[in-house]
Amino acid sequence: LKGSQQRAHSDFVHMTTFPQNNLIAAWVALEDVTADSGPLHYYPSSHSLPHVFNADFDNVGTAFRIGRKTYTDYEDKVQERIDQHQLKKHIFLAKKGDVFIWHANLLHGGEPMTNPQASRKSMVFHYYAQNAICYHEISERPALIPKHKYS
Repeated sequence: LKGSQQRAHSDFVHMTTFPQNNLIAAWVALEDVTADSGPLHYYPSSHSLPHVFNADFDNVGTAFRIGRKTYTDYEDKVQERIDQHQLKKHIFLAKKGDVFIWHANLLHGGEPMTNPQASRKSMVFHYYAQNAICYHEISERPALIPKHKYS
């Protein structure tokens, strides 16, 4: 219902697959998005950068504990990569019905909401390849994906 106001991240770190990149996302605008409603932002070509793994920001755990870094440490590492590669942020001012499909490693987030009364009604869908192994990189735990067959 509202803009996420998230810093740049990739879905890969939340919905990691083996083999890599067996995930795509589709974001659907359910209403026109304005600049003050916290629109989606993304960094074109960022999907081709190396993935950010726990080891890249010293967050490796053990069999008995997860890494000790915070999600903010991950976001800081992503920002470091954006700065290092001089990526340019694009803001997606979607119209109702627009669909934005992205690669698992595309860096994206949500702009600040400058109008707290504004909405950004949208839906996001994530699609895994049928035989992909799915896990959560930051928590180093498996993801439980229900198996559905649709005709």
